[in-house]
Amino acid sequence: MEEFKEEAKSFKELVVSDQLIEACDNLGWKTPSKIQAEAIPHAFKGKDLIGLAQTGSGKTEDFAIPILQALLDSPHAFFACVLSPMRELAIQIAE
Repeated sequence: MEEFKEEAKSFKELVVSDQLIEACDNLGWKTPSKIQAEAIPHAFKGKDLIGLAQTGSGKTEDFAIPILQALLDSPHAFFACVLSPMRELAIQIAE
């Protein structure tokens, strides 16, 4: 059983790069949501994720931030493939 951990109060506590912290700040994301605080550390470790949370809670960022950080560390032409069950969601993810 996993121990309860206090939620991260900043993206810096999640060990997100300064460049991505600045991008999050520019988008108005000052602190990680509950789902982000729980999922992003696992994504940084390369673990598979299943996240259930309300619409608008930041689930897309749970996988996008680790992908972008890995690309900043080691750029590749083709690095990740994101599958979406609906066209509308694919458009939101792309934006």
